[in-house]
Amino acid sequence: MSEQLDTTLGPGRVWYRILTWLVLAMILACPDHLQAVQTKVEIDGTRWLINGKPTNSGTPCEGLLMNVRMVNATFEDPGKPEFDAEQNTDEFVEKIPQYASCGVNAFTLCLQGGMPGYEGAVNSAFRANGSLRTEYLRRVERVIRACDKQGVVVILGLYYQRQSKVLQDEQAVRAGIVRAVQWVQSCKFSNVLIEVANEYPHRGFVHAVIRDHASQASLVRLAKTTAPELLVTTSGYGNGSIDPEVADACDFLTPHWNGTKVNEIGQRIAMLQRFRKPIVCNEDDKTGEMAVAALKATVEHGAGYGLMLKDHNQTFPFHFDGPVDDWLYYAALSRLATGTVNNGVSPNFERTSTYFPPAESQGGWRQVETEAEIETIGGMDNTKLAALRQWLFDSDDRPFAAVVIRRGTIVLQVERGNSAVTDARRVASVSKAICATVLAIASERSQQGLTPHKMKFDDRAFDFIPWAQPLSDPRKEQITIKQLLNHTSGICPEAMRAPNDGSWDYVLGHSGDQRTSKLAFDPGTACGYSSHGLVHASLVCETVTGKPYDQFAIEALFKPLGIEKWWFQYYEGGSVGRKPSHGLGLPARELARIGYCMLHGGRWHEKQVIPEWFIEQTALPSHQVTTPEMRWKLNPAVFTLGWELPARHFPESGKHIAGIPLDARYKPGSGGQLLAFVPSLDLVIARQTGLSGAWDYEEFLRRACEAVIAPY
Repeated sequence: MSEQLDTTLGPGRVWYRILTWLVLAMILACPDHLQAVQTKVEIDGTRWLINGKPTNSGTPCEGLLMNVRMVNATFEDPGKPEFDAEQNTDEFVEKIPQYASCGVNAFTLCLQGGMPGYEGAVNSAFRANGSLRTEYLRRVERVIRACDKQGVVVILGLYYQRQSKVLQDEQAVRAGIVRAVQWVQSCKFSNVLIEVANEYPHRGFVHAVIRDHASQASLVRLAKTTAPELLVTTSGYGNGSIDPEVADACDFLTPHWNGTKVNEIGQRIAMLQRFRKPIVCNEDDKTGEMAVAALKATVEHGAGYGLMLKDHNQTFPFHFDGPVDDWLYYAALSRLATGTVNNGVSPNFERTSTYFPPAESQGGWRQVETEAEIETIGGMDNTKLAALRQWLFDSDDRPFAAVVIRRGTIVLQVERGNSAVTDARRVASVSKAICATVLAIASERSQQGLTPHKMKFDDRAFDFIPWAQPLSDPRKEQITIKQLLNHTSGICPEAMRAPNDGSWDYVLGHSGDQRTSKLAFDPGTACGYSSHGLVHASLVCETVTGKPYDQFAIEALFKPLGIEKWWFQYYEGGSVGRKPSHGLGLPARELARIGYCMLHGGRWHEKQVIPEWFIEQTALPSHQVTTPEMRWKLNPAVFTLGWELPARHFPESGKHIAGIPLDARYKPGSGGQLLAFVPSLDLVIARQTGLSGAWDYEEFLRRACEAVIAPY
C-alpha cells in the first residue's frame, strides 16, 4: 500500500507514514466495529445485488438502485448553536424503515452535507489537513448501521463544493479520501458505496484537483486502490453527462438530472450505457408529478433514480417525514419497486411536506438558479416567462418590483428601482384584500373566545364602530360587516368622485360632506367600489380584538408568515384620534407570502393562520347584486370578501382574462400593484410600485398563467 500511496501522492510526502496509527484511531472512532453487518452491496454486470440477490426482484426496478439524497441528515453548523445535530440525525434514522418499505434501496449521505438553503454554514467531517472528526463520524455511522439493518445501501459522498475549502491544500484533499475510505474499512461496512465529490466540475470547489477531469479520475482511482473492496464513483453536473476519463475510472456512474428535461433522460442514459457500468442517477430536484415522470423515464431506460427534495429534506430546517415528504412520488416508487402502495402512501392523505419560505432575514424564498430550473422545478415555459419579464418592463415606466412564484419557488423576479425584499411602499387597494383577511382571522378567534367581543361577517358593522355615533345616515345601522368587504354597503364616495383619504370625521360622515355622510344606496341593493368600507372594517377589527388594526395584523398575520417589513397608514381627527386605517405597504416578496398562505388553505407550516372557511368563501361572489358596479361598471360578481375574481369580468369589459382559471383570486391596486393566487396552478404573483394610476393587471396574471406548462 505504501508504494502505491507514494506513487499517487508523489515523493516527499510524509503524512502517509503515520497511516498506521490513523487506522487505529479510526477504529476507536467506530465503537461498534465488531457489530455484525447484515447488508452487502455488489455489482453483477450492470445489475445491483443486495445480499446476493438482484434489487427489487420481479419489478420494473429489478437490478436498479433506487435512492434518495439525504445529505443533511448528519448536518451540523457551529453558527447555529440552537440546532441539535444529534436530534436531526435521530429524526432521519427513525424514518428509514418507512422510506425502505416504499422501495428505497439507498440513501446518499455526504461528509460535507449539501446546500442548507443559506450561505456561511460550516458542515464538514474533515479537518484542514484531511483528518476526520470523530464526533461527525459517529452520526454518519449511526445512519449507516440503521440502513444496514433495513437492507439499505449508503452512497457516501466525501466532498461538497461549498465545504471543501476547509481543506488546506490538494495534499489534504487526497489525505481526506484515504482516511475516509479507511474509516469505512475499519468499520467493516459492506453496504457503503463511495462518491468522491458531488458535481466535481463545480466552480465552488477551490481545489483544481477536484474540478479537473483527469485529476478527479485520479482521486477515484486513489480511493479504489486504498480500499479495493469498495465501489467508487463521482458525480458531474445536472445535465446528465460524465467525462469519459472519469467514467472509465468509476465502478458505477452517477449522473444528475437537475438540469435535464424528462424527455431527454433516455438519451442521456443511452450515452452512458457505452461504458457498460451500472447507472444510478443520485440527484434530481424535480418534485411531485415531474419527479414521477423522471422516475419512470429513468427506470424505463435501465437506470436507477434518485430523488432530491431540496426544500424539504435538504433546506434548513430539515424535515424527514417518511413517504409523506412527497406522497405522489413515493406512491409511484412503491408501485414500481415493490408492486404495491404501502405504509399509508395514498393520494387521499393530506400532504404535510409543503414548503414554506423562511423569513427574509433567514434566507427568504427559494429561487431557481438556472434557466433550466424554470422548467424542471417551476414547471413554467422559459420562453413565455422571458416574454413576461419584458412585458413587465414595457407595460409602464414606473419603478416596481414583481415576482412570479410557482410550486413555492420564485421563477421570476423583476425589479426596476424598487426592491422586492425591502421596499415597503403603499400597495394601494391590495390592502383591501389584506384587511378582509385579517378581519376573518379576528372573526375566527372571536368564535373561539380569544377576543373581547364575538363577531361574524353577517353581524351589523356599526355595532363595532362606536366612534361613528350618532350615525350620519340611519340606513348605516343595517350595514353588515360582509357588505363593508364586498362593496355593497352603500358607503362608496369613490362613485361620487370624493377623495379616498381624509380625517376620521370625514370618513365616518361627520364632516358635513354629503358624499360621506349619506349612503349612495340602501345596503345590499347595489355595488359601489369602496375604500371607506375597508377603513370602517379596520375599526371593526380594533373593537373585536381590543387591539389597533395594525397591531393585530402584525401579530395575527404578518409574523406567523415571517413578514418582517411593513408600513401602515394612519388617520386622525374627532373622537377617534390617531388610528391606523386599512392602508398599508409591503415589499413584493412579503406580499406574496399572504397569497401563498391563501393558496395553501390558510396554513403556514402546521398552523392554520387564515380560516379555511374564509378562503373557500372568497372563491365565489359574496352577495346577490346583479347590476354593474357604480363607478367602473364592472360585473358585480367580480367582488367577494375583499378579494376579487378576475375570470368573472364581463367579456365586453376589455380586460385580458382569457385563460385565467375560475379559481383565481386577485386584488389590483392603483399604480400597477397586484397580488394574485391560483390554486389550480400552484401559482402566486405580486407586483408593488408605491404609486398610483391605471395598469393592465389582468394581462400580468394571464401571461403568468399561460406560462405554466403541463407536467410531463
